[in-house]
Amino acid sequence: MLERLNKDEFEQLYALMDESFPPAEIRNFKGQKMLLDKPDYNVYVLRENGEILAFFAEWVNEKYRFLEHLAVNEKYRSQGLGSKTLQAYNAMDSKPVVLEVEPPEDEVQVRRVKFYERNGFHLSSYSYLQPVINEGHEQMPLVLMTYPKPLGNDTLGKVKDWLDQTVYKS
Repeated sequence: MLERLNKDEFEQLYALMDESFPPAEIRNFKGQKMLLDKPDYNVYVLRENGEILAFFAEWVNEKYRFLEHLAVNEKYRSQGLGSKTLQAYNAMDSKPVVLEVEPPEDEVQVRRVKFYERNGFHLSSYSYLQPVINEGHEQMPLVLMTYPKPLGNDTLGKVKDWLDQTVYKS
């Protein structure tokens, strides 16, 4: 079902990223492509007939997995594919998963948090401003969610330190 991204599919992947995320939440084309050479960064895709239906991008270390991006191709949304892909991702490894969401303040943000909660994630109270990853864009307020169980703020502080040293230094 889920397979590693082939580098020759990167343009298709980036187009999906670009349509799915605000510019402040993704790197520019060159910066994003350079990540594919990092050993602790992986992109997995669900594809059919050469088309990427959904993908997720993760960072891993010996203790955690950080789900940086998850998106479903717009043509295939509202069919349960996001949940199916996320459940397959969660089943790939027993390490805790951490992801970032915007604080649930508007309808879209609340729906996003509820989607992750339906899939076993827990919203924490651990929040911060995401460092700029795409030059010219603002920092974004974010809150961490965890799977399969809640993690305390001390642990989340260590995760955030790891993110600062890897994800946000890239």
